[in-house]
Amino acid sequence: MKAKIYVDESAVPKYFKARPLPYALKDKVEMELERLEKEGQIQQVEFSDWAAPIVPVVKENGSIRICGDYKVTVNAVSKLDNYPIPKTEDLYATLGGGQKYTKLDLNQAYQQIELDEDSKRYVTINTNKGLFRYNRLPYGVASSPGIFQRTLENVVQGIANVLVRVDDILITGKTREEHINTLSEVLSGFQRIGIRLKKPKCVFMAEEVVYLGFKINKHGIYPVESKVEAIDKAPSPTNVTELKAYLGMLNYYNRFLANFSHLLKPLYFYRKTQNRVVKKNRKKRS
Repeated sequence: MKAKIYVDESAVPKYFKARPLPYALKDKVEMELERLEKEGQIQQVEFSDWAAPIVPVVKENGSIRICGDYKVTVNAVSKLDNYPIPKTEDLYATLGGGQKYTKLDLNQAYQQIELDEDSKRYVTINTNKGLFRYNRLPYGVASSPGIFQRTLENVVQGIANVLVRVDDILITGKTREEHINTLSEVLSGFQRIGIRLKKPKCVFMAEEVVYLGFKINKHGIYPVESKVEAIDKAPSPTNVTELKAYLGMLNYYNRFLANFSHLLKPLYFYRKTQNRVVKKNRKKRS
């Protein structure tokens, strides 16, 4: 399949200049652009009526992921692909009886899906090396998660004991034979449409895995120690923005916290009150 980005026909094209890059990232960004161009994922163009500045994201291994800042261009005028992304609670409901776990890591996830020709102009990026147009679905486009979720769910449709949440795939089974059969079906489906994996990051038939921020084994689902430690050592919020971030961290593990809503009621009340104050001040200034 080819992904299509639906843009309002009356939308005025948005063009932004390239943003200055930190000196420490300049060479890495240029190397990544060269790699993407060599692989055919992007192509340089001389002119475009649409152009988004880039946001370089540093990965754990020190390499760079280039994302277009599409919130200032195409995301503001495109129709969002509302294909539902499963909730974490819904996914774990299907894990009962699993004995071992296989976790599959996709290689450059979204960019494995081709863009249709009409959509390519909307995802042009403006860099210090000029304009580049994506040939494949890029990171940063609001519809990318929905498009990718639909694609993978179509591949594994009807296969039991497999969980898909965008580019995170988990396979289990009540027996070794059942597990291997499921894995074989999934890999055959991926091979059929050309989905590729990053083998060094895949985990096969493990007693325990970390999936979507949870530790999972045959006994159940548990919080990850490092994330609990991060919450425990997080500094006290000093403003509404910090409070929202802290509440978000706590809410992710709310299933493990007794009387969660009751304990945090004062904080939620404070956040609500401060939001009203902010809105009231904005009205006064306008």
